[in-house]
Amino acid sequence: MFPPPVTWVPPNCVFEVDDILRDWTWKEPFDFIHLRLLLGAFTPEGWVELYDKCYQALAPGAWIEQIELDVRLYSDDGSLHKDSYLGGWGDNFIGCSERSGRSLLTQETMRGAMEKAGFVDTHETVYKIPVGPWPRDKLLKETGRLQYLHWTTALEGWAMWLLTKFGAPSPWSADEVQVYLGKVRSELRNPRVHAFEYARRVWARKPTEDESKVAIKVEPQI
Repeated sequence: MFPPPVTWVPPNCVFEVDDILRDWTWKEPFDFIHLRLLLGAFTPEGWVELYDKCYQALAPGAWIEQIELDVRLYSDDGSLHKDSYLGGWGDNFIGCSERSGRSLLTQETMRGAMEKAGFVDTHETVYKIPVGPWPRDKLLKETGRLQYLHWTTALEGWAMWLLTKFGAPSPWSADEVQVYLGKVRSELRNPRVHAFEYARRVWARKPTEDESKVAIKVEPQI
């Protein structure tokens, strides 16, 4: 992975590429840590380690925020059929991810994981992200257009490794994956399918030093 070209960002913004599961080398504590689209990135043990590193790297009273997508697609009007390729997309890849040991259900587990790491004052919001320009609302229509491009350009990257390694009932061939993706793309182009996916945003705070002192449980002396 590489940071975006410098012409895309303001002059006071600096990108550094690093492995976040290795020792963090930043010396000053952070006031805010933002995570996004890391679903499927880590084993359960890796997630525990990551949230612990975030907790340790934040200043007391500072915030962590994470936003992740639900890989399943839905529709409110019944236009997305459960037996379609898009309708089964999410469950197909959730199964692959579970067999790989790196779950894609991060959006369901991240709140509890943050709280387990010690974060407090937790909040969450769920958004509907349309896939395709089908909404009437102007902003949602533009969002759907962008998400459609996201899907159509990323499909092979999402699918190839998981299906050829962990596909069911046995790993798929690369040709089988390409045929499958062709059918998925065909359904994505159908303007009568009003599909959307959920995005979940969770944010929480590291306790202040005073709060941490209050939270310490003093065991009675026997």
